[in-house]
Amino acid sequence: MKERYLAVILGLWIFLLSGCFSSHQTIRDIRELKQDHAFYLGRLAPGALRIEPAEQERMDRHYNTLFFSPWHREKPACSIEDLAVEFRKYGQNRGYGENGRKHSRQWMKKLTENARLDAYPDRGDPGITIRPTALRALPTQRPHFSAFKKGGRGYPFDNLQVSAVTVNTPVFISHVTRDGAWVFAEAGFYFGWIPAGDVALVDDGFMKGWESGRYAVVIRDKTPLYDAQGRFLFKAPLGAIFPKVRDEDGNLGILAAVSNESRMAVPKTVSVSSKSAVPKPLELTAENMAGVANELVNEPYGWGGIHGNRDCSSMVRDLFAPFGIWLPRNSAHQARQGGRFIDLSGLATEEKERVILAQGIPYLTLLWRPGHIMLYIGPYGDEPLVFHNMWGVSTRDLLGRRGKRIVGHAAITTLHPGRELFGYDAASADLTTNIVGMTLLTGPSVPAVAPGS
Repeated sequence: MKERYLAVILGLWIFLLSGCFSSHQTIRDIRELKQDHAFYLGRLAPGALRIEPAEQERMDRHYNTLFFSPWHREKPACSIEDLAVEFRKYGQNRGYGENGRKHSRQWMKKLTENARLDAYPDRGDPGITIRPTALRALPTQRPHFSAFKKGGRGYPFDNLQVSAVTVNTPVFISHVTRDGAWVFAEAGFYFGWIPAGDVALVDDGFMKGWESGRYAVVIRDKTPLYDAQGRFLFKAPLGAIFPKVRDEDGNLGILAAVSNESRMAVPKTVSVSSKSAVPKPLELTAENMAGVANELVNEPYGWGGIHGNRDCSSMVRDLFAPFGIWLPRNSAHQARQGGRFIDLSGLATEEKERVILAQGIPYLTLLWRPGHIMLYIGPYGDEPLVFHNMWGVSTRDLLGRRGKRIVGHAAITTLHPGRELFGYDAASADLTTNIVGMTLLTGPSVPAVAPGS
């Protein structure tokens, strides 16, 4: 009886004590720091955010080459082992479904039989996505959670969600399931299973007209596109690319791909406002970067692009797409993408921040901790600031139990978001502690910060 009484008192004390610290739903960094990129870009020295025109053109050509690379393959880049490893992994660890129950062996057996891996590859067709879709690790829409209720292992962290795929993305189709419902597809940035109804095949004439060398890129997120009769086609996310066919008064004429009854892609001419789409690449200036980056502020977090939202790496990837700067899909690959990688893993926390402030180029530097990528946007006082899409801040209560203060959207923060929280778990939550490297996407041309700012 005495032990039960003490436990109740301890629990009540912990509850009351937690309320004495941060009761705000929003962490302090987001409440107190301006969530406006124009403010921070305005503090940079004139010309600090700049890439030489010839260099940007080179980077844009490289972007286009990788984007269209699936159409120039004679055979799949993925081996049978690339497909089989996922079936083995989730066969051994079946995880939990959306109903909170563990997946059955029968579920995995049916997926494996439907995949017909013994026949891979059974085709080699160029195609294009005709609606926003996703790459999946297995040919199913059902999720796979490592745990159902534990933070960081349940929703939204579906292990089968590989990546969102933007509408009208070129792909290489190498395999189809027994029931015809799924195809295995390779995009320029990654690979996985896609619902068969989300792609259409393309012929030589279509590819020649589509890969024209003149493109427009969307700079207003989720821009709706309509055909000539005013019928809705789809919403195009920021970073989506379409062939540009003409310039109009205040508008651009672009091509959008839809499917005919034979599941072949056909182009439709669409008019889109020049406020929503611009010729690619967009010149890299402070004004243009602020306009694009502010489209992503408060963007909901979406693991692997779930629900059409972005996670940390897809946000950074889409941010740079209008400027013709290609980035891979996941954070580890982005950290090693081009530019100059600076290893910070052996440095103390304070020294890491000094190196970032001394060598980082605002808005052209990526900071990487395993599993998370951030954009360094410059100094604010004596601290580096970053822009990133984050799920939450790790915490521990007085009994050592792990928790999470959910953020769930893209935000500008310090490298110590949530440090004011009761139970702040610095070992896991502090970004500086866990940063292992920084990547400069280009070289500096002038001092980054204007004198006196």
